[in-house]
Amino acid sequence: MKETITSRQNSRVLAACGLLDKKQRKKTGLFRFDGIKLLREAIAAEVAIETVFVREPMSVETESLLREATEGGLLREEQILSVTESVFEKLSEEKNPEGVLCVAKQLSALHSDTEWESVVAEIAPEERLLLVEAMRDPGNLGTVLRSCAALGIDRLILSSDCADLYHPKTLRGAMGALFRLPTLRVDAEELPQVITRLRASGRRVYATALHEEAERIGTMALREGDCFVIGNEGHGLSEKTVCACDGRAIIPMEEGNESLNAATAAAICIWETVRAFRPI
Repeated sequence: MKETITSRQNSRVLAACGLLDKKQRKKTGLFRFDGIKLLREAIAAEVAIETVFVREPMSVETESLLREATEGGLLREEQILSVTESVFEKLSEEKNPEGVLCVAKQLSALHSDTEWESVVAEIAPEERLLLVEAMRDPGNLGTVLRSCAALGIDRLILSSDCADLYHPKTLRGAMGALFRLPTLRVDAEELPQVITRLRASGRRVYATALHEEAERIGTMALREGDCFVIGNEGHGLSEKTVCACDGRAIIPMEEGNESLNAATAAAICIWETVRAFRPI
């Protein structure tokens, strides 16, 4: 590695700090993430890492991982920058940072946000889907990504007013799922059109929304291709989105409980979706 960076005003340090801002992430096409776990996941997924900032003294685990990556041709020595503890404190937002922070190129091939018509047209019948509308909390969105990857969803479709995929809290919650799970982001006003198109292809799409005629998840006769739409944490789904669906579904709960956390509700819907494809 090159000599240790000691200035908190170093241009590369300031650029990495600037990626906490969504506008800067969009402008540069870069994002940042903290920790050894995410670095290991990023290397395994062959994410295009630009820079790795390492706090001195380097831990044995970090040294071993970086050596494997450089020897395997996944990182170059000049991409690894050593920084003092004071500089790393400026870089990291973690309460107990592990001493590693990375800057990488956004995964535009994996996370599409243009031409949804062509993407939806190419979705295979065997793909297991989840749709999300206006999920604003990045921690919740990260948890949904993690659940999708862990339980077997093949693609996540989100409205444009959902939290940013590259928000640090989304990345932290996703725990590496962002590096593997394909997503499609569509304009919020066009989500009902996406649902209509999916239904036209033979899928049934269910809105998770309270209604006297809503079916109870767990007793529904789901089949391959069926999928659910999860709504905003506080306001649920828009009426246009609900009306575009085949029907409504609810998660039965004990009396006296108002609702589940949106990410928890999503995990239940994901489980039921995957069961319809692959009965347990």
